[in-house]
Amino acid sequence: MQKFGDRKADNAAKRQLATVFPNHRIEQIAIDGIASGGGSIHCATQQQPKG
Repeated sequence: MQKFGDRKADNAAKRQLATVFPNHRIEQIAIDGIASGGGSIHCATQQQPKG
């Protein structure tokens, strides 16, 4: 089973995404702090109410 933080698997995932989305910049970010609380990247990127 692959885990996040596995450099070989992370690089393979980045290459695959770059192939599928050739006109996009692929950025990998560490979300260990969010994930440790049971969240995911969605928790940090969801919409915010207009103020």
